Amino acid sequence: MSKLNILVLHSIVQDQPREWADVKLDRLTELLTTIQKNHLSITRIDHWQETGLGQVALSFDDGHVSDYDIVLPLLQAHDATATFFITSNFVGREGYLSWAQVKRLHEAGMEIGSHSLSHPYSTTISQEELMIEMQQSKFQIEQKIGAEVRSFAYPYGDYSQRTHQTAIAAGYKYICTSKPGLCKTNSVIMERNSIHSNTITQDIEKLLNPSRLYLLQQKFKYAIRHILKRSLGVNNYLKLKQLIYS
Repeated sequence: MSKLNILVLHSIVQDQPREWADVKLDRLTELLTTIQKNHLSITRIDHWQETGLGQVALSFDDGHVSDYDIVLPLLQAHDATATFFITSNFVGREGYLSWAQVKRLHEAGMEIGSHSLSHPYSTTISQEELMIEMQQSKFQIEQKIGAEVRSFAYPYGDYSQRTHQTAIAAGYKYICTSKPGLCKTNSVIMERNSIHSNTITQDIEKLLNPSRLYLLQQKFKYAIRHILKRSLGVNNYLKLKQLIYS
């Protein structure tokens, strides 16, 4: 059975990362080079779902301007595509994409997915608010790029069975979490493996060729973080995370 390894990244920076989720350009370049060295094929999430072809999908969350200024030229140089998850209300803000840039990403062959309207914790808002976040972001992006938006990624990786059901009802075909793992063909709920500021060369090799033990370790760490979020509360968890990172 074909499996897909989806990697999730956020802002790409040329200097030192300022946030935990930032990834240096050198690290992204190394990632692409290592993928090619391992003879792995890069695909988009929707294309893999339709064809089953490819082993690795790159996804970029939030809609940072680095998606256009840095990532797009690098992908084109490597003859690769990716999925970009856009937070609609962030478009046009300083440091984020413009709608013209979002459309150019689409025209360059990239998949544009939704990352919600305003980037909330999905499990903490009402059912009505959640549906608005999912439906309105999908509608806005579709109007701007002139194509269907099929993929959705949860902000903060925050989800529940209720949010899955809502995303499906909102019209999404592929729903991405931040839970580590590999995706099976025809999966609706799709796991993703994170690359961040603390990712080193050895981690890239492990991520691209994950053993069962490595994936179990990553799932355990994810479960611990999930427990901390629930026990400390989201705000206190973020404060703790920032304290550890700094």
